[in-house]
Amino acid sequence: MLFVAEYELNWDMLEAVIAKRLEWDEAKPDGFRFVGEYVWQDHDPPFRGVAVIEADSVEALNGFALHYGPTLKIRLHPASDVVSAIQMVTPAGSARPRGKAKKRRKR
Repeated sequence: MLFVAEYELNWDMLEAVIAKRLEWDEAKPDGFRFVGEYVWQDHDPPFRGVAVIEADSVEALNGFALHYGPTLKIRLHPASDVVSAIQMVTPAGSARPRGKAKKRRKR
């Protein structure tokens, strides 16, 4: 399953986060894979990032969160690609749902 991890860190945690990121390849559990990872410098907090993660278990996600511990503020969200998400809410072969018809005012 895909997840998006939003994270942020402050200057005082930067060195610890870099060290933990360099250790991650050795520490990551089976069933965990970074699909993409992006970080940008911001004003407050100084650094923010997002990672798209593929994980096959809650334990793999927990391993990620526990590895970084208090060095990062992390928010995890389940995610899906757009086509799959549309297919989940629109049964195959069905017409697009329409809104209720508006009543016309009598004049």
